[in-house]
Amino acid sequence: MIIWLAGRRQRDKFAMLFMFVVIAFGLLTTQAYAQTSGQPDGEIRGTVSDATGDFNFPDAEVILEGQNRTAVTDRGGRFRFANVPAGDYTLITNYAGAPPERLAVTVNSGESARVKIRMGGSESAQDGSTQLEGLLVEGAAAGQAAAINRRQRDETIIDVLSSDSVGNFPDQNVAEALARAPGISVQRDQGEGRFVVIRGIDPNYNSTTINGQRIPGPEADSRAVNLDSIASDLVESIEINKAITPDMDGDAVGGNIEIKTLTAFDTGGRSGSITAAGSHNTARDATSPDLAASFTDLFSVGGGEDNLGVAVAISQFDRDLVSDGIEGAGWPVTESPQGGEFRFLEEAEQRDYVLTRKRTSAAVNLDFRPTEDDEYYLRTLYSEFDDAETKLENVYIFGDGNLTQLDRNSATVEDGAFEKKSSDSNKAVEIFNIVAGGEHDFAPWTLDYNAGYSQAGEQGDQEVAGEFLAEGVDMTYDKSGDDQQPILATQAGARASDFILQETEDEDVFTEEREFSVAANIRRDMEFANNPGYVKFGFKTRFREKEGDEDINIYDGFDREYTLADSGVQGPEADFPPRGSFGPTIDPAKFTAFHKANRANWDRNDEDSDLSSLAADYELEEDIYAAYLMAGGDFNDRLKLTGGLRVEHTKYKTAGYQISFDDNANGGDGVATPSTGGKDYTDFFPGVHARYKLSEKMNLRGAITRTIARPGFEDAGPQQEIEIEDAGGGEFERNAEIGNPDLDPLQSNNLDLRWEYFPNGISVITAGAFYKDINDFFVSTSDPSLAPSQFSNFDEVNQTINGSDAQLFGLEFGYTQQFAFLPAPFDGVLVDGSYTFTDSEADFEGRDSNITLPGQSDHIASLSVGYEKHGFSLRVSGTYRSEFLDEVGDASDPSTDRYQDEHMQLDVTGKYQINDHVQVFANAININDEPLYAYFGDPEFNSQYEEYGPTYEAGVRVDF
Repeated sequence: MIIWLAGRRQRDKFAMLFMFVVIAFGLLTTQAYAQTSGQPDGEIRGTVSDATGDFNFPDAEVILEGQNRTAVTDRGGRFRFANVPAGDYTLITNYAGAPPERLAVTVNSGESARVKIRMGGSESAQDGSTQLEGLLVEGAAAGQAAAINRRQRDETIIDVLSSDSVGNFPDQNVAEALARAPGISVQRDQGEGRFVVIRGIDPNYNSTTINGQRIPGPEADSRAVNLDSIASDLVESIEINKAITPDMDGDAVGGNIEIKTLTAFDTGGRSGSITAAGSHNTARDATSPDLAASFTDLFSVGGGEDNLGVAVAISQFDRDLVSDGIEGAGWPVTESPQGGEFRFLEEAEQRDYVLTRKRTSAAVNLDFRPTEDDEYYLRTLYSEFDDAETKLENVYIFGDGNLTQLDRNSATVEDGAFEKKSSDSNKAVEIFNIVAGGEHDFAPWTLDYNAGYSQAGEQGDQEVAGEFLAEGVDMTYDKSGDDQQPILATQAGARASDFILQETEDEDVFTEEREFSVAANIRRDMEFANNPGYVKFGFKTRFREKEGDEDINIYDGFDREYTLADSGVQGPEADFPPRGSFGPTIDPAKFTAFHKANRANWDRNDEDSDLSSLAADYELEEDIYAAYLMAGGDFNDRLKLTGGLRVEHTKYKTAGYQISFDDNANGGDGVATPSTGGKDYTDFFPGVHARYKLSEKMNLRGAITRTIARPGFEDAGPQQEIEIEDAGGGEFERNAEIGNPDLDPLQSNNLDLRWEYFPNGISVITAGAFYKDINDFFVSTSDPSLAPSQFSNFDEVNQTINGSDAQLFGLEFGYTQQFAFLPAPFDGVLVDGSYTFTDSEADFEGRDSNITLPGQSDHIASLSVGYEKHGFSLRVSGTYRSEFLDEVGDASDPSTDRYQDEHMQLDVTGKYQINDHVQVFANAININDEPLYAYFGDPEFNSQYEEYGPTYEAGVRVDF
């Protein structure tokens, strides 16, 4: 208790002492090993595979009967029992989807007994058939079996998606694949999953690793990883650790997502596949290609053994999209000219997007095993996500006009303002990851280490945008027929000649984040009171740098007055059903050419351009030093305990600019002032995990852990953008957008419980509960009363602050079943489903009542029903999440809070295996044409509506 109540200086001293203890412990135990090595006992080594021996099974349980010792096979299907006294033994091997295998083995003193255990062979199958062999190796059942085995054997609370599981659904990226897991929902962009929410926890508060290496976030203002940029074709497995152990990074409040890519030892030898498909988006009425290929092989590099593995995978997926939408801004309570008060839509936008997205991903993995006890590896992944987007906007500014009619559903305004905007952008998001390491087994010791480098960034070149304005326009809105999609219209219609060019802009955007890390772990297997166990300790350092740079050029002084009609940039008239006509349009390609051809003759607004550029520029460094000490053991044949302590010391510093436009000072000229900030802090992460075998088919798990979430980089930056405008009559309108260098990390104390039941065959039933006690949660607000004192007289101050306390409670259920026990033809039915209920409440300064945690949905569910037999496979699946709080508005007015409405998506996938090498497939994605809808306070008041249309895909896969 003294540790947790100590001040920062005392905690830092304790952290240094703890790291010293870990290092000293390593030196002492290494010396002890040197003095006690050379035991005369023997050992048992082996592999577990299918009946043919071609496919090795990870996560199989191997029991040394009568010795209270259990081993779990690694990714290559290998296991080892060290320090086994000479004698005769029996091995019992369990793998979901296969009956247990028993094998007698003799161990000689000082020698290694080698065994090969084949599951599902003719000797163990009751009818002597080979049906089980195919079931375990490929198809939906194989994916479910692999995931079940991983979950059943792990020390912690974990959910797993295998490559077969991912392939059973029409998921085009990792984010959408994860939406099938219990407690997982996704945040979408243009209808595609992008960020992952774990148990209602914001994506910024989760961690993502690829092959054990942390992946930084490519966007300027986010720690979250854009998982839509990583193709699902490259994935071997995905693990969601919902209760972390001391040997994992501590900044994972929701959990850690570990993405593993393919290695040659996973497949056991030479293998390859080529996939070609076409994807048709109905809204765009366009078809685009989807190509993927992978190859693995094992080679002999000395010793006569296949000890070098090479795996290569590549994927390219193009997608042509279009979306129509409408967005509302501000619904203040306003007095009606006819009497009474109603909420009034101050501004609304009709939007039309046309997009082409291209994902190119590649992975090259090398594994070298010169001996059975030594392994070296090199893992690489590269992903590029290109997003070419044109956007057209009609902006109805009702608030600038004279309100003549207002009721609950409609309004009429005279002399309003009407803007037409266009933008043409090309952005690329790149993620690169490389990690090299090794693992060495010096029984009873194991040493593993790695060094990794990750880079993620976003770059946009020459995004061109423009704005035309028509003033004195009479306009209306009417939402009586559909709250989500108000009809926007001008009473007399606006002609192209009424719109005058106001401003053009071009922009280059660059964001890059780099992280270098080094880690080492040492484990010693030992006995605790004649029960098998281990002690493990290690360290990790992470050095992170991030920078953002924008070059913005704004032109608002022209050589003549340009209208939409005479500037040569007008596009064709466009309908916008069911919301009326879009009216005259801007052709984005023509406008880009017009801008580039004429900008040399225009006046660049140097002040706005330069200050806007500087406002987006920043640099930061974040160094994290970590060490941990943990132990685990089996305390009888039922109870397994794992626990320990991790300490992390964080050093953070950043630099940016404070920008001020003040009509009351400096003649209204903008001023840029360099600004710096930083913070050092130390955190401790105790954790205890327990697994209790209620029976051979039933587990009860529990965990008590502590985690944090570090502030977002821009949220905790020193930058400020202040604007003070003369409103007339001696009044000034004051607005600001500021960073908050005083932000503390969010802290969460976590309790997890899970009951698991594994009936015969490929099936699992789970039920669990989780609770998080959160301090200093992050919340965005525009309330000036919550800002530093110098902003007390401002009208609006946008910033991120630490909330007070929050609690999150949830229940989680899962069910997976293959109905192989039913009579034909029903024995091919497969069901996989999950449901999560989550409830949260958070104290928020300025509110009389609590709020829910932003991003948290009360209900998350997924369900798939499939049939697989005789080479044919069909899956119908759906994912659902309920509404959630997206952003907190005015602290004193809950009606300004923004919510995202519930979302349910239905997909269908079908496959047919023509022969051993050729498979054809077809997918239907979002067949219910589910839109995105967001609202302010109540679903009646639109914030955003977009629809995307279904997508259909068909293709062929060839395996060799």
